[in-house]
This record gives sequence, structure tokens and C-alpha cells, in this order.
Amino acid sequence: MRLQPRCRVTAAGLFLLSGLPSQSRFRNDGEGEDADRKDIFMFKWIKKHYEVLSYLIFGVLTTLLNILLYALFNRLFGYTAANSWGNVLDNILCILFAYATNRAFVFRSKTRGREQAKEFTAFVSCRLGTLLLDAAIMLVLGNLLAAQGAALMDSLMSGLLTHAFHWFGPDTTVQMASSYLGTPPGISDGSAAIAVIGGADGPTAIFVTSRIEAQELWGLCVKVFSNVIVVILNYVFSKRIIFKK
Repeated sequence: MRLQPRCRVTAAGLFLLSGLPSQSRFRNDGEGEDADRKDIFMFKWIKKHYEVLSYLIFGVLTTLLNILLYALFNRLFGYTAANSWGNVLDNILCILFAYATNRAFVFRSKTRGREQAKEFTAFVSCRLGTLLLDAAIMLVLGNLLAAQGAALMDSLMSGLLTHAFHWFGPDTTVQMASSYLGTPPGISDGSAAIAVIGGADGPTAIFVTSRIEAQELWGLCVKVFSNVIVVILNYVFSKRIIFKK
């Protein structure tokens, strides 16, 4: 019979063993190193792309300010005014906001005196160019094509609602009760939230009142489209011309 060797553990041995890292501690240290490497990589990536990222952040803020001012002018002065002189005033306020944030946080310009005056003049000139482009887009798509755009929004909204209510049955149709195309026959008051016409044995027509007019929705879509074009052009001008290092 072969005897197994015995392991004698003394107090000193326990003390020494307690100082050794366990397997779980090795694993935790490894995970910590991986997290540190990820943090370092993320820090380097943000530092490398700081200019683009900060421009996007303040570009989004400028765009939100532009859209909020447009919606405010639309509510206070009407649709046509918001797409004409209101749009110009909207852009002037956003230009001043954009210059302050671009200079201080994005490109971190340190110019003073005449150089700063030249910088501001170049910034305003480029933004006035994109302002004219924005005004042209809003006048053409927002005003001149307002009827076609509103009809398109009506069609899209009705299509989405039809798809949503299709579970009522294959013959179910959905239409906006306060549509740009007018109030459908059988709907005497478009103020009701939902009106249902038809029975269980026949096709059902569901009319839903929208809280957003199709024309206003079209105007907001055009505004967002215009802002995307303007933001891209403004970055190119700022990078290559205004804050060129």
C-alpha cells in the first residue's frame, strides 16, 4: 500500500499563502487592465476626433435652436412669416450662437484684434451664404410646394395609420378627419379624437384627428432637411477657411 505524502501547513505557511493573489484576483486584475486599455483607447479616440465631435454637438444644439425658433415664429406669426422674414431672423440668432460656440469650444481660436475681426467677418460671410441657401430651400420647398408637401404628409400619415389599424380587418381604411384635403363625408365635426364608420359586417372606416397639421409637418421636415445641408457646408467652410490653422 502506497502512502500519500502529507502536506503540513504551519502558521507561517498560511501567512505566506494569504499574500499570494488568488485566481479570482488574477481575473479581476485582468479585467481591470482591459477596462484601463479601453478607457485609454476611448480617451485617445475622443482626443483625436475632438474637433468633429464637438462640432457635431454644438451643431446639433444650433440646429435645435433653429428649429425651436422656427416653430415659435410659426406659432406666433403664422406659417408664411415663419418661412420668410422669421426664417431670416432665426438664422441671424443662430449665426451669433454658432460663432461663439465654434470659437470657444470647437476650434478654440485665440485670435484678437484685427485677426478676430477678420475671422468674424469670414464666419458671418460664409453663414450668410448658407443662410441664403436655407432661405431658398424654405421658400421653394416650404412655401411654393406647400400644397404638394402637405398632400404628401397626409398620404404618409394615412398610410401609417392604415397599417397600424389593419388588425381591425383587411377592408379597414384610415383617414385623417381634419385632413389637408378636407373633412371626409360623414364626419360633421373633426374635433373628435377617433370616429368609426361602418359595422361588423362591412368595411370599417376609421377617421383620426391629427394634432399636427400636415402643412406644419411638411414645413418641419423641410427645415430639418435644410439644416442638414447647412451644417455640412458650415463645417467645411469653418475648417478650410474661417478657423484654418
